[in-house]
Amino acid sequence: MSFKITSKAAKMLEFYAKFLLEWNAIHSLSGARDLDSIHKNIADSLYPLEFLGESLKGKKRLFDVGSGNGFPAVALGIALEIEVILCEPNAKKAAFLQNLKSQLGLKNFVILRQRVEEVKLEKKPDFITSRATFSVAEFLKKARAIIGEESLILLYKGSLVESEIPQGLECERFQRDFRNYLVMRGEKIC
Repeated sequence: MSFKITSKAAKMLEFYAKFLLEWNAIHSLSGARDLDSIHKNIADSLYPLEFLGESLKGKKRLFDVGSGNGFPAVALGIALEIEVILCEPNAKKAAFLQNLKSQLGLKNFVILRQRVEEVKLEKKPDFITSRATFSVAEFLKKARAIIGEESLILLYKGSLVESEIPQGLECERFQRDFRNYLVMRGEKIC
């Protein structure tokens, strides 16, 4: 990976991996059942830093929809050292994220236990992510209130993403293995 993370961030990511493994054994938060699988999910979360580099300069506020066990936003927030809002309506998953925040001292992280369509923000985020939540059209409909003209939207999608992209939607698509990374710009959506 050409994007370099600090040694502090690398230690935090390793703590995150082990913490998720512990919680997962009890609470079934993720399909990743061993450290190797969790490390692969962290690498998947960070991979877009390879192709978004310049687009992320100046981005200060990441909003993640359906944060679940933290992929991709926890890894991105740690690596980029920016403000992160994790939006997760499920009580068990929100509790995990709150505990992770506390354990790692992530003062730049906020956990919202609500659905994205209920969120009211004073300032729209300039970076929005989501992994395996809604179809593209449904995501854009549910997240409309938080998308601003300056927002860069990154969706982590599976192999059937082509069938999800609404006709006429301007986006870029990057692919690695089974994963498709869909990038949209707020000014093209608002």
